[in-house]
Amino acid sequence: MQGFRLNGRWYCSRPCLEGAIRDELDAPGPLASSVTALPPLRVGVLLQSLGVVPKHHVELALDEQRRTGLRLGAQLRTLGLVDGDAVLRCLAAQASVSYITSFDLSRVHGCSPLPEATVRALGLVPFDWRPVDRALSVICQAPVPRPALRALSRLTGWTVEPFLVDDRVWEAAMSGYRPAAAGKAFTSATAVRSADAVVARIADTASRDRELTVRHAACNAYTWVRIEGEHQVSDLLLGGGSEETLCPAVVTAH
Repeated sequence: MQGFRLNGRWYCSRPCLEGAIRDELDAPGPLASSVTALPPLRVGVLLQSLGVVPKHHVELALDEQRRTGLRLGAQLRTLGLVDGDAVLRCLAAQASVSYITSFDLSRVHGCSPLPEATVRALGLVPFDWRPVDRALSVICQAPVPRPALRALSRLTGWTVEPFLVDDRVWEAAMSGYRPAAAGKAFTSATAVRSADAVVARIADTASRDRELTVRHAACNAYTWVRIEGEHQVSDLLLGGGSEETLCPAVVTAH
């Protein structure tokens, strides 16, 4: 019997393989750092400390915010009390990341092999992929999606550097993103409703490729599972609410 090989281990039958997959999915992720970070300064405090807006403007925006529900930076912009670049600079300082005020949208065309659906689910848009260095630069909205960044780094092995951009730039980049051709064929990510569906998908793939590497990572309200075989790489997105909300263009498995 030919059997299957999963993450370097051999299994004699499909039931044996499926049991191993379930054990893999149940395994805990890597431990979080024990270092306690200092809490970030509030946006309003940062804007005042940078001399962007006076205290009474922040207080005015906070009063309006209670009625509109907008984030403080957006509320200040709506009231005409601050420009977008100043808010972006402040949000980047708050998150301790870099930012880009002027972004060339053509840079998201064919810049990485990540599937479009995976990019939408992560909320991270690649614009500079350096395979030799195993490094990737991405743009994102505030607040910085830390779980998505950790998941992306863990499942790809790449070093990921985030840059904050204006919400409108991010939306345009997300709409315009197209993956690059890669050595292996990348399929579209698939949203699944249950762990049983994940197990079945992996086992079906193993029946074709016989040897697989499977990794998974928690990412916000869902689990991202990456399946890498000899000929292709595919992503499964487990949980996190409705498939339409999680990833609008994803094929759904029950």
